[in-house]
Amino acid sequence: MKRRIPLLVAIIAIAGAAMLASPGCSKSEVQGQATVVNTRCPIMGSKIDPAKVPANLIKEFKGQKVGLCCGQCPAAWDKLTDAEKETKLNASK
Repeated sequence: MKRRIPLLVAIIAIAGAAMLASPGCSKSEVQGQATVVNTRCPIMGSKIDPAKVPANLIKEFKGQKVGLCCGQCPAAWDKLTDAEKETKLNASK
């Protein structure tokens, strides 16, 4: 029985690696995240890594995913007019 456990672990590891390497899935999609179009938070101006923004800090705007830097920014973003959002988003790319 001791031999079966390492074999089972190896099979699971190989299957998991194959799933991650399947075509059509980016690393960010596998992690439940989506890449955003900006590199700075449009509210605070802080630098962000577009591939590492958590889903709760992403807002949709005109078909684009906009990344924000912290938990306070989504509410501030929602209060902006579309014209203000567009101006801030353009400045944050």
